[in-house]
Amino acid sequence: MKRSANATTVPAFRQRRPAQLAERELQHLEMILANFVERSATSDRLPTRYWDMRVAQLDAEYDLVPSQSQRVASLQRRLALLDNALNTASSAADVQEGQQSRRAAA
Repeated sequence: MKRSANATTVPAFRQRRPAQLAERELQHLEMILANFVERSATSDRLPTRYWDMRVAQLDAEYDLVPSQSQRVASLQRRLALLDNALNTASSAADVQEGQQSRRAAA
């Protein structure tokens, strides 16, 4: 028996989840980001691009109220600043490591 084409197609639009369901997710992301900043850069932590993806997914999947949209935008700005700071720190560490390697070789 053949399946109809309509049974396997995805609807053209996807209904967003209600804003009240987003609150718990927003609180979690805010807590994670606060801990991200407080802790030193460690390798066991997920990269900022992962958290940026989670924030973007929250924005895409939930019908956020204006205050939640502002919090999402704030999280995105903080993640961008944090990513920039971590990249700068990483670059500085690479330069310092390179200088130490040259000294040891000399």
